[in-house]
Order: sequence, then structure tokens, then C-alpha cells
Amino acid sequence: MFNEVINQKIMKYIVKKQEMSNGVKKIFTIVLIIIGAMFLAVSAIAATTVSLSPASVNVVSGKSFNVVVAVNPQGASNYTEKIELDYPADLLQVKSFSLGSNWMALSQTGYDLIDNTNGKLIKTAGYPGGISSSATFGTVSFYAKKAGSGTIKLGTGSLALDANNQNVLSGTPSVSVAITAPVSVPAEKPAAETPAETEQPAEQPIEQPVAQAPQPSLLAAIGGILTLGTNSVWVGFLVGLIILAIIVYVIYLLRKRKNSGN
Repeated sequence: MFNEVINQKIMKYIVKKQEMSNGVKKIFTIVLIIIGAMFLAVSAIAATTVSLSPASVNVVSGKSFNVVVAVNPQGASNYTEKIELDYPADLLQVKSFSLGSNWMALSQTGYDLIDNTNGKLIKTAGYPGGISSSATFGTVSFYAKKAGSGTIKLGTGSLALDANNQNVLSGTPSVSVAITAPVSVPAEKPAAETPAETEQPAEQPIEQPVAQAPQPSLLAAIGGILTLGTNSVWVGFLVGLIILAIIVYVIYLLRKRKNSGN
């Protein structure tokens, strides 16, 4: 009889240990799933976007307009950007390109090109120390050759390289361009009874204003929250992991105390 009581207590102890072990395994499985989801979120946020502004342009032939190229690593550090723009060479001509502040241009064959015959612009530059927030890469000045419509778009050869020389560029922005022919305004004929007045020159169309660099996007704001305002994805990730580990440990203690009470 005494041995049966002891055996029952031993069996109860073994069952409790197995239940606690299974509970801990489930908790750690959930933790691993959460960590994997966090890695996927970090990868999505770390993608670098390129923006072209303005998104659309209406211009008179014979006039010029500017397109601002901006990059946004969204919290992850980028060190080199290669921007490739394709445009209709029969309608547009690149007059000049002005690189943004603090960028160091790479002037090598295949990385620096203005080809108005085939409609292609390539500019490459590095950023000392890396860049992790939105910044103007450069400004392109286009000349409208004749009336028509076309698109300026980001070329497939564009790159955004991180610290591991991995291309993290995402998105294909574009600018729609509508070019109209200039309209001549005829001078009014003077009245017969009044002296002829000096003919006024035709009113010239107003040139498009220079677009300002875009403000940080919604993804950039989300990235700032996740990185706790430090612009470092890994700082936010480590803090989140520490908080998660504390929660798991508290759950384990509560389950242990509950089982000990039973």
C-alpha cells in the first residue's frame, strides 16, 4: 500500500514535469515565430526607395524644367547609389545634372553618362559614412524640344548598395511629361482715330518651378518608430527582443508557481 502511494506521487510529479516542459516548448516556438516575423518586417523597412518629383510636368516646347531625384534608405544605411533615368530622346534633352550635398561622384565608364541620342542618364555616387534617411541625390535639368507626351522613369540598372554591397533598391518611380506648342498672342490693332501704339511683345509662358525634395514617406515614419528614434534598425530590434524574453520568463514563472500550488 505504501509503495502504491509513492508510485502515484512519482507519476504525478512526472506528469507535471512533462506538462511544464511542453508549455515551455510551446512558448519558445511562439518566440521563434515572432522573431522570424520581426526579421521580415526589418527587411521590408530596410528597402531603399527612389522618388522623382514632380510626378507630372506640363511645359511649353523650348522651355526647361527640373526633376529632383531623392533616395530614402528608411533607417538602414546605404553607401552607394547608382541612378539610371530613361527618357524620350525625341522630346527631351538633358541640359545638366547637379549632384546633392555631401555625395562623392563616381566618374567611370558605365557609371556616369548623359546620352541625349538614346535618352539615358546614369549617375553614381557614394556617401561617406553612409546615409540612413531621406536625402536629395541630385537635380536634372531637362529641355523640352517639341510638343508631345512621354515618361521619365527609373532605369532597371539603378542600384542602392548597403554595407554588405547588397542591392536594396525598391520601386520604379516615373514622371509624366506633357509638352505643348507655344501660342502666339497677336497684337491688338490701334483705333483709327488714335496714333499707333508700340506693339507689345507676346506674353511668354511661365516656366515650371523647381520641385522641392520630397518629405519622408509613411514607411520612413514607421521605420523611425521601430528604431526608437535612433535611425538604427538593430537597436529597435534588440530592445524588442529583450522585452519579448522578459515576457516569456514571466509566463514561465507564473506557470511554475501555478503548478507548484496544485
